[in-house]
Amino acid sequence: MRDRPATGLPAAYASMLAGMDRDIAGGAEDRTTDTVRRLTGRPPFDFHAFARRERA
Repeated sequence: MRDRPATGLPAAYASMLAGMDRDIAGGAEDRTTDTVRRLTGRPPFDFHAFARRERA
């Protein structure tokens, strides 16, 4: 992203976004909470389980 001037983003902003993307890819946002269970009373499930259920 940082190296694509065609995006029209200022270089510093593009660099910051690229850094955030690297951090996320490295696991910075890999965390779980108990929010789904607290709000729904049911255990959470992953996207694959959701897709299988909805396809059926």
